[in-house]
Amino acid sequence: MTLLVETLIISVLMAALSALPLLSKTVRRYSKLFFLLGTGALAGLLAFDLLPDLFEMGGTSSLWWVGLVWIAYSFFHLSHLGHHASREHSGVPIFFLASMISHCLASGLLLVASEGLTSGIHRTVFFALLAHKTYEALTVSSVLMEREKSRRHSIFSITAYALALPAGVLAALSFRSALTPSVALIATSLAAGTLLGCLIFDFLLPSYFHLKERKQNLAWIILGLALTQIAMRAI
Repeated sequence: MTLLVETLIISVLMAALSALPLLSKTVRRYSKLFFLLGTGALAGLLAFDLLPDLFEMGGTSSLWWVGLVWIAYSFFHLSHLGHHASREHSGVPIFFLASMISHCLASGLLLVASEGLTSGIHRTVFFALLAHKTYEALTVSSVLMEREKSRRHSIFSITAYALALPAGVLAALSFRSALTPSVALIATSLAAGTLLGCLIFDFLLPSYFHLKERKQNLAWIILGLALTQIAMRAI
């Protein structure tokens, strides 16, 4: 497949699944389940796939970038919560949305960068993106629907998220001559840092503090982690 076809397949899948919570009350009814499964899946991808791959490509320096971005994310997130203490999680979930958009932009960049590597690596990157965007889009859309003030805001945020990956591909193609392995590595490290912050503050902590029946929630999180790792290893 060509890069254009691959981008189109992933983008259409993300747009379709992101729209489901907007269109279906049944999907919204199970949004907590998608949230828990997505939490486990995101934790598994970060711990067992993205961070080890970053370390293999760039060594300790790439993980330092991840850590620094996570610290910055944490500082601004906690400052934001302090500023809006009387209206917890109200308004546009800026940091959650920004982290997911940056992750998708980096995913598009990674898809383009992998095209210059072996066909086997590029194929693995494509199927890995296709697999985890399947549940990610549904989970992110459900979270945005729950936290936004209005349906109009929800539609705007979900659209911005769904367009981020093809925008990343377009940006990478526009500046392809500058897309060296070092640039791709730094961009992916930065995205991983924001994704780590998103995982901790927007997925793991809400799962622990705000959802009832913690043992059952933990079981769903573990299931999401296991299913993702099985799918990734099967690719």
